[in-house]
Amino acid sequence: MLRGYVSALSQARPVMLIVILGTLVNITGNYILGYGKFGFPRMELAGLGLASGLSFWVMFLSLLLHTCKNQTLKEYQFWRELHRIRPQILSKLVVVGISIAVTIIAVEYGLFTAVTFFMGTLGTETLAAHQTVYQTIFLLFMVPLGMSYAVTVRVGQWAGQRDRQGTRRAGYISVMAAAWFMGLTAIGLLVFRQQIIGIYLDVNDPEAANVINLAIPMLMIGALAQFLDEVQRVAMGALYGLQDTRVPMILSVVTFWGIGLASGYVLGFPMGLGGTGLWTGQSIGVAVAGVIFLWRFHSLTSPKNFLRLKLSETPVQHH
Repeated sequence: MLRGYVSALSQARPVMLIVILGTLVNITGNYILGYGKFGFPRMELAGLGLASGLSFWVMFLSLLLHTCKNQTLKEYQFWRELHRIRPQILSKLVVVGISIAVTIIAVEYGLFTAVTFFMGTLGTETLAAHQTVYQTIFLLFMVPLGMSYAVTVRVGQWAGQRDRQGTRRAGYISVMAAAWFMGLTAIGLLVFRQQIIGIYLDVNDPEAANVINLAIPMLMIGALAQFLDEVQRVAMGALYGLQDTRVPMILSVVTFWGIGLASGYVLGFPMGLGGTGLWTGQSIGVAVAGVIFLWRFHSLTSPKNFLRLKLSETPVQHH
């Protein structure tokens, strides 16, 4: 909660530094407590758990200290309102939170889990190729994911001021910035596909040849998929900034499962394209979602519809 609160007030850099600090504490604690270094007993798994708990406490206390000491944040004094229960705000947060949770966990992550399951039915080599490509795409996806958090904050701030042009500008600039980044990474994936696969697999090993041959076309489709996924993710973040969560949830179910998974299954199995077909189906789903989310954001920020937006006094922040 503190992380979302601080980020929503455009203070993302302190959050980043505190998370880095927590990660360093976790790594150091794992080494010292897990292996019994510097006079500490060897606690093994218990030590790893203790180090993780310690890192979370360090991050929490650091964020709390920053919130209380920072001049910009100090004036809000959120702790003075902790004893007051506001049912209207709580109900709004619950509705918004459930919609976002369903979208992210049940719809998006659920889709990737289902695709992985289908990959497993195609054999261990196909599954290994899929995991290789997925890990690469997932790592690159962290950048637009961060941008989607940022656009939620920026759009929410402009919308809270009832500035339609500022709201629309914040959304479109974020989509364009993420598109440039993911476009460049897509080109890199296509040009250096052999070298990227070589990070995970020995290209000179004859036993890995089949996996590599399966992974390369998946990576080429994945390069396009991650570009399209960036558009829908950032566009969805812009909608979250307008506190529009229910409709995107429904649209995500339709596009990800109804279109993406269904078309992937048809391409992968009846049409015999295997893992490449499943990746192509995912791309179709996220492409349709991206177009719809962009259209909805454009529609909601039109002069006619923007005045009708019912924004609560509490901005939406997702994690």
